Amino acid sequence: MALPTALFAMIASFALASVAVISSIDAQQGTVRDRASKNAIAAADAGAGVALLRLNRFQKKLSTSTPCIGPAGEAQTASGGWCPATAPETVGGATFSYRVSAYQAKYAMSVVAVGTFGGVSRRVDVNLLAHDEGNVFLAEQLIGESSIKLEGGPTLNTDIGTNGSVELTSNGKKSSIICGDIRHGIGKTSPTPNGPPTCKEQGEVTEGTKNLPPVIPPEGIATNNSDCRLVPKCTGPKPSEEVDPYTGSARTATKPWDAAHRFINVPHGALLTLGGGDYWVCGLFVDGELFIAGNSKVRIFFDTPEHCPGLDSSHTQINITANATIKSTGYETSSGTFDVPGLYVMGSPTIPTTVSLAGTAGGVNEVMIYAPYSNLEISGNATWIGMFAGKTVKLNGNPTLKADARIPLPEETYQGLLERTRYVECTGATGSPPDVNC
Repeated sequence: MALPTALFAMIASFALASVAVISSIDAQQGTVRDRASKNAIAAADAGAGVALLRLNRFQKKLSTSTPCIGPAGEAQTASGGWCPATAPETVGGATFSYRVSAYQAKYAMSVVAVGTFGGVSRRVDVNLLAHDEGNVFLAEQLIGESSIKLEGGPTLNTDIGTNGSVELTSNGKKSSIICGDIRHGIGKTSPTPNGPPTCKEQGEVTEGTKNLPPVIPPEGIATNNSDCRLVPKCTGPKPSEEVDPYTGSARTATKPWDAAHRFINVPHGALLTLGGGDYWVCGLFVDGELFIAGNSKVRIFFDTPEHCPGLDSSHTQINITANATIKSTGYETSSGTFDVPGLYVMGSPTIPTTVSLAGTAGGVNEVMIYAPYSNLEISGNATWIGMFAGKTVKLNGNPTLKADARIPLPEETYQGLLERTRYVECTGATGSPPDVNC
């Protein structure tokens, strides 16, 4: 009797022990999977954070023509509204990869990041949005993003700003007049603004960084524009019975409109009056007079140099010579109207373009020029009333620049850093698009 009893007791003990061991193994397996899941979600979150950091670093490269930027700032091609997935990257013992939605002007962006650890994958969807941080020309009306160089004796009755230094060459230190505030880059330098009696008040010097946003032309401008107004009996995509008045020399295949190169040419002694609305060109070359009709809201948008064969070696897209003037009949202070034409140069981050403005003493020009990728050169002795922005600004000779707060501001605004506006974990199966089930 003792032996069977001992055997049954032993079997029961083994059974109880086996239950405990199996329960322990299951618990350990659950703990391991839970640890893997937590590490995977942490890796996905890290991937979304890295994507945000890189997007802010290369934010200025994003545009409707370059909607995708890779981890190193390289241009990529979108597919189905999304940029290519990044190669897996390691964080701790986990890996992550992410995809970014293609950039669209004034729309939010999305990042879908996948983290993997120990065979477990987790996915998160993060929405990003950059808020406007004020109009580009609200505080400063002469901007050279990288630098401003003053030679000769320019007179600046305007506030100026740069992320670099405001440099005075040896021949400009005694004769340059700066009546306004100066912003220079962090750790950079600038002269002290002139005070009374040269200027009405003493300007202030501050430092800070502001990056000019790229030019975004109106949607469909390639076909919906006013270029036909330059051609008599136009039969293009937008026929018009109106022809912009042109006098002083006979119209030819290149005067005033060179359709093959999309150049507006106003030779010496000629006068062109532009009406209508938005123009889509590659170059504006004025050696005569350019008038803007007072009842028009004229804006001239300049295509990228990659799409503009025929430019010179400096890729000059605007050249206003010493003999030329730009006048807006909509700028009449006596009647209380202050409209000036807007020239928007898209430029290119890889091909620097040039905007050259000259003029003789006594000449007065009214214009707004926004060219964030262009080198802006202003020379001669003319007076320029309006707003000006370029990648770099160089003034030489004795030009005078004046700001007028009554001129309507263009739509260009500084774009702030992208910020998270939504964060969710995707719980369903992956698919197309990448944010499905998120």
